[in-house]
Amino acid sequence: MSQLTLYTAAGNAAERVLWALNYKEISYQMIEIESLPVGAYARINPYGYVPTLKIGEELIAESLAIIEFLEETCPEPTLFPGTALERARIREICEFINSTVHPVQNRSVLNFLRPELDSAAMKSLRAEWLHRCLQKLAPRLWQHGNFAVGTAFSLADILVAVIYKRALSQGVQAQEFQEFEAWMQYLFQQEVYRRSAPFSWPVKGQAI
Repeated sequence: MSQLTLYTAAGNAAERVLWALNYKEISYQMIEIESLPVGAYARINPYGYVPTLKIGEELIAESLAIIEFLEETCPEPTLFPGTALERARIREICEFINSTVHPVQNRSVLNFLRPELDSAAMKSLRAEWLHRCLQKLAPRLWQHGNFAVGTAFSLADILVAVIYKRALSQGVQAQEFQEFEAWMQYLFQQEVYRRSAPFSWPVKGQAI
């Protein structure tokens, strides 16, 4: 495979791709977009969001598109294990987080829809939204094993872990989501997932 370069910044979507790259042990160069000259990233990715993956001279934007590319080109270890039904459930969880949960708490979306909100009010609104979404998500998780879907680590685990961490950072209270807390502890007790994750657990100042 050609040299991979990941353009990134702090945020949920970038963490998804970083975790996938690390889990698959794929070599890459990382460039923080804040280090680029003003306007340079807009020429790389007109959408303006991170991450963007550069493969040789080609570019792929949007985290799930990037991860699908990584899965097709580096299929082992897979992020879509199990039966056809289990793989469909993995995609279900990822679709709910990516299409329903993530956009509403995105800064650019909130700035457009609610420009009157200050940063504190925006954080409170994010927390309320994420709290509601986690409540809806929980019954669909851990039904047949210790992982988000089934008995093997998958892309669903990555997206759930990243959005749960985001929820805590916005003020969602961990004691209200003990099943998530126990699962995160289980996940990060295992060296392969702890080593590949782009963040440590527990979150600073947040006891498990």
